Order: sequence, then structure tokens, then C-alpha cells
Amino acid sequence: MGVLYVVATPIGNLEDLTARAARVLGSVPVVAAEDTRRTRKLLNHIGASPRLIAYHAESPERREDAIVACLREGDVALVSDAGTPGLADPGPDLVARVRREGLSVVPIPGASALATALSVVSFAQQPVTFIGFLPERRPRRERLVRRAAEVARTLVIYLPPHRAAARMAELLEWLGDRPTAMCRELTKLHEDIREMPLSELCEVLAQDAPRGEITLVIDVAEREPEAAPEASSVATAVMAAMAAGASPSQAAAAVARELRIPRREVYALAQELRRTDPAEES
Repeated sequence: MGVLYVVATPIGNLEDLTARAARVLGSVPVVAAEDTRRTRKLLNHIGASPRLIAYHAESPERREDAIVACLREGDVALVSDAGTPGLADPGPDLVARVRREGLSVVPIPGASALATALSVVSFAQQPVTFIGFLPERRPRRERLVRRAAEVARTLVIYLPPHRAAARMAELLEWLGDRPTAMCRELTKLHEDIREMPLSELCEVLAQDAPRGEITLVIDVAEREPEAAPEASSVATAVMAAMAAGASPSQAAAAVARELRIPRREVYALAQELRRTDPAEES
């Protein structure tokens, strides 16, 4: 029976490949890679020539079957395009499958954009919440970011270049103007690490579209608590929503989301307002 080695690979600079990782990649007969073309370049760099199997987020279950079959014959190394498998990259599902099969999994630690960015940011404090890439749907993104900010002092988010400006604007809306670090091209020739308020970073991206993925580090510690809205303001907003045709439940959901207050409290107020509304009594 073989061992599944989970191998961290460089996020940019090939010199960051550890000696242990190079030894493992040079000795295993099979490497499961997120992108076989990119991994082949790394293997050529160290003079290794194992068999390559494509394994990525969209791989069918039969690909895991093939990797498990290889493990019954010998060792396999799992790598992502860059960094540590499992951190916003394929890996956890395969690791879970291999463990269910009773086979061994061994980590070969090394480069990670998460750890690299945190090591050079002046304000990073624990607890840190690693969000990775944000969900596709805006409501899920907002819910995830707000909940994470409630329990963490530092958030780490990965942003693809083609959506970075839009996502940054959303973060400014949800979190306010927080100290932020934008880390791009980490360990590469044109490494770019900037610390500034989130609003200024939004302006930077609006003027100059980024190239390459961004690791964003945001300080959410010691946030000033928002003042609770006046009861009269809540009632006015609820009545306006119901006057526009919303049900008490719909009005409560909309007002609670807008004013960031508990929905159940707004719903109770909406029910009370409906009972006392002269138009309803008539």
C-alpha cells in the first residue's frame, strides 16, 4: 500500500520548493496535479518525470477511483497549481476518500499565499478567519463576510483579478473603511504589497486593473459598534414597505437587512403596526 503525500509547491519563486518536497516529487511514481501542464514545468525544473494524473475541483469521482488504485500499487503526490493543496484548492475530498480506504496521508508543508501574506502585514492579529474565494451569489458573500468579521480580528480573502474591483467595493460597503493589505504576485519578480485604507485600494483598482490573483488581508478588530436606529425610524421604514405592497414578513426582512437589526424584532413591530393601521381596521 502506498502513501498519499500532500505536497506544497511554490506560489511563484521556484526556489521556495523545499528539499523534502523535491525529494518526494522526484521519487513517487504518480503525481495528481490540478493543472498537469503547470506541474510538468515544476517537475522538469527538478528533473523528475512521474506519471501525471489531472485532479481538480471538477474532476469526476472516477478520477478519485483511479488515484486510489494507484495508491494500492505505490505512493502518490497531490499538488495544486501553487501553494498548499486544500487551502482554496482541490484536496479535502481526495484526502477524505483516501482515509476512508484505510490508506495513509502525509503532509509535506511549504509555501502558502495565506501564510506568506500574513507574515508581512503590519496589523495582522489573531484570531484570523481565512475565507478563501468568495461565493458566487452576492447574498451568500455578504452573509459570510459579515459573520466572519464578527468573530475574527483579521480576514484573509482571495480575489480573482477580473472581479477584484467589484468585490472590493462590496467589502467596503459591508465592513466600512478598514485598514487593508493587498498582496499580489507574492514571491514573484513584480511582487506588490500595499497597505492602505480599503477605500483607497478601491480607487487604485478602479484606475489600474490587477493582474494575477490577490490575497487581501483586512483588519476588522476593534470595530466601532453601530448605533441602534431610533424606533421611530424603524417604524417609518416598515410602514413605507407595507404601503408599497410588502407583507409584514417581507417588510421585516427588507428593513432588518437595511438597518442591520434582528428580523424578529422588526417582524413583531410590523405585526403591531398592521393591527393598529386604520386602513386595515376599515
